[in-house]
Amino acid sequence: MIYNRRVLIHPAAAALLLAALPARAQKAPRVQARIEEAFSLGQLGLVDVPEGEIETEDALRARLTAVERLSASASDSEAPVRRAAVEALGKLGGPDTATVLQKATSDADAAVRGEAALALFRQRYLKHVPDYSTDTVRALIRLASDPDAEVRWRAAYAFSRWPEPRALAAASALQSDADSRARLFALRALEKLAAAPDAARLADPDVYVRAEAVAALSAAKAWDRIPDAVFADPSPHVRAAAADAAADSGDAARFGPLLTKLEAGPGTLAPGRALLALAKLRVAGAPEILAKARRDPRWWIRARAAEAAAFLPDAEPALKAGLADPDPRVSSQALETLAASTAPAVTELLDKVLRDRRAAPELRGAALDAAGERKDPALVGALLAATKLVDVSGAGELLGDVRDALSATARAHPETAAKINAALARFPAFTDRPRVFRPLKTAPAVRVETERGAFTIQLASAPDAANHVAAFVESVRHRFYDGLTWHRVVTAFVVQGGDPRGSGIGDAGWRLADEPSRISFERGTVGMPKAGKDTGGCQLFVALAPAPHLDGRYTAFGRVVSGLDVLDRLEPGDKIVSMRLQ
Repeated sequence: MIYNRRVLIHPAAAALLLAALPARAQKAPRVQARIEEAFSLGQLGLVDVPEGEIETEDALRARLTAVERLSASASDSEAPVRRAAVEALGKLGGPDTATVLQKATSDADAAVRGEAALALFRQRYLKHVPDYSTDTVRALIRLASDPDAEVRWRAAYAFSRWPEPRALAAASALQSDADSRARLFALRALEKLAAAPDAARLADPDVYVRAEAVAALSAAKAWDRIPDAVFADPSPHVRAAAADAAADSGDAARFGPLLTKLEAGPGTLAPGRALLALAKLRVAGAPEILAKARRDPRWWIRARAAEAAAFLPDAEPALKAGLADPDPRVSSQALETLAASTAPAVTELLDKVLRDRRAAPELRGAALDAAGERKDPALVGALLAATKLVDVSGAGELLGDVRDALSATARAHPETAAKINAALARFPAFTDRPRVFRPLKTAPAVRVETERGAFTIQLASAPDAANHVAAFVESVRHRFYDGLTWHRVVTAFVVQGGDPRGSGIGDAGWRLADEPSRISFERGTVGMPKAGKDTGGCQLFVALAPAPHLDGRYTAFGRVVSGLDVLDRLEPGDKIVSMRLQ
């Protein structure tokens, strides 16, 4: 899965990096070297600070030293260097960086202006600033009308994460932009503001713009402006957005028949969301529809039925039946739903799962997540027992979840802190080393055949992600991916697959060290999912739309060069028929 965790760089390593880089007083290195220096320094801004702790003095000193050096580079005579410096400053934050970045929004080079928009976004995303200043908003609004489309969509992206009333007019104008990316993120900005978009966007040629238009209308409570036709849209993403909008409307009379038809339609993405909407609206006949869905041969549909049961009265029997499902992807969803309810004996159930040697990793993972949410001191014993039931080699994610759940419990119940901290001091170490593959002389292309069509990935050339490329090629050569599935599909974000367990928790028995590079996550970029530092493996995800918040944090190791439209048709549970080197 993709997690919102930052790359960890030890302060000592940061100090060594700064010492190793050429001083500005020396002869300026070549352009490419200055670009790589800026990228490396920017990565210091992606240091993870655990919850409840503050940045160490060494880390702060290294970050501020990097800011000082890069502020000068932001005025470099070469535009590619200025762009790299601006990108890095966005990651680093620090005093006066906003002033430097605001100046960069007026740069003569469009690539620098676009990067400045993303850098201002990153300062807020990484919590270097609590909010956009008035000057920042003005600069971003100016960029929203830039003559270059690459600049405009980046300005729209900066407004798409948080409600920004000062950008309402700019977002409204951008929803009709000639560039589909600008339209997509402008609509997302309007959604955050609960401002109704232009209904013409429901007929947009871009599927994700149409889906976002439905979501924005729902956020604005303009359900009367959502036509019935969207429930029959050719794209499963639009139909799924329609189901979500119906669920939020509270109008069972109007939307019930449409949802019933949608639930019985093709695919998994929209029918699964229709199940949730039917249950949430308490549509007549919903319990019977969910009962039928729990017998569906497709695991995704059964899992959504378990999730939807939370909205029905007397859901406990259905959820306990879901716990008995032979597919751990379904039983873990049933456990997650049950744990979030007020059903009695949940603590005892979680205790049992955490201590069960035969529990599937998915089920144990759901129990760990629930324990972290509940922060129940009664589960401390079971959490400690869970550390003995997982093989330390290759179990970094589960062990990390145990640690997180224990730490959350200690913070919520100080009386348990001494006992838990003593246990954490003896916590098993995650000791298996990342695997290194023989590097390739050239990066090949890979043809991916799916149930929905074929697309081609051109793998990255060395030195970018050389080990990830070699690992992926080795797996393709051994036909590792043939018959596996796409288990995760998120509208206008990613499709993810290649997990031998089909759940997002599986691997091939080894892990890869992160290889962040300057490859950006644009539509079609192929990346490596992870659950913390150096936990990459055999899975892959493909970006369906630009995702700048992943840049520098996740390893990008290829790009789809043909068949992009196939990605838009993939749904959860669809198979990877084959992967072959070209």
